[in-house]
Formats: sequence, C-alpha cells, structure tokens
Amino acid sequence: MLKQKKDKLAAFKRVYDANAATLIRFARRFILSEQPEDIVQDVFLELWESDRVTDEAAARSFLFTAVRNRCINILKHEQIKENYEQHVQTENQLLGLDYLDSIEKLLIDKEEIQTIYQEIDRLPAKCRQIFKLAYFEDKKSAEIAQILNLSIRTVEHQLYLGLKTLRERLIRK
Repeated sequence: MLKQKKDKLAAFKRVYDANAATLIRFARRFILSEQPEDIVQDVFLELWESDRVTDEAAARSFLFTAVRNRCINILKHEQIKENYEQHVQTENQLLGLDYLDSIEKLLIDKEEIQTIYQEIDRLPAKCRQIFKLAYFEDKKSAEIAQILNLSIRTVEHQLYLGLKTLRERLIRK
C-alpha cells in the first residue's frame, strides 16, 4: 500500500513537472488574470483524486482536455455576464428615455415638478443616492460604482429599480 502511494506520488510529480507550465501557458491564451493558475491547480487536484495518475499519457490527455473545457466554461460564463450587463444597460436607457418623456410632460406644471422631487426623495436611501448621481450630476454607472465602492451591476440594478419605481408612481398620479 505504501509503495503504491509512493509510486502514485512519483508519477504525479513527473506529470506535474512535465505539464504544469505548459498548461498554464495554454490557459493564458484564452483566460486573463490569475485564473489560469487556479484552473491548472484544480485540474491537477482532480487528477490526483483519479486513477489516471500512473498512466502518464492518459494523465496528459486528461489535463489538456480538462483545462480546455474549464476555459470554455469560463468564457461562456463571461459571455453570459456581458450579455446580461448589456441587457440591463439597454433597459436602463429605455427606462431613462421613458422617464425623460414623462418628465417633459410633467414639467408643464410646477406642482408636478415638486411631485417628482418628492417621489425621488421617497426612494430607498442607496437607490436615491445613485439616482441623483446619475441624473442630477450626470455620472456614468462606472463612476458611481467607483464613488460608492459598489459593483457596476449593483449601480445599474439600483438605477433600474429607481426608474421603474418612479415611473409607476408618476403614472398613478
């Protein structure tokens, strides 16, 4: 039993030494930041837990296939995230246009302007703060996120909720 573990460890070390750097370079062709090292580490851990360690050719094949598949998964996830962020940004722009259209109609009467400010002041504190930075100080989502130490997604979501709430409240009045 001890000999088997020593043999497995020696085989693992040979496979690791022969492939780790190459796998990291391979992953870096597709993935940025520290993720390639994490991917390779996770794949080697998975290899250690499997029975493929002693067959070095099978181990190498497994490693490259696993790293490739994880890179694909990360890239697909990034694409989904970008699509979502683009969707939210478009929704915010459309709501903003609707909001501005409804505001122009309400600007005719000063009382209605006061109503708009009152409704803005009724928004939750963080939402109100983000809304004012965006629409009164003309800040972009990225700037607001940096100022308030929030993610851009959080800022865009709060803007979306704020616009939706204001629109609903102003339509009712």
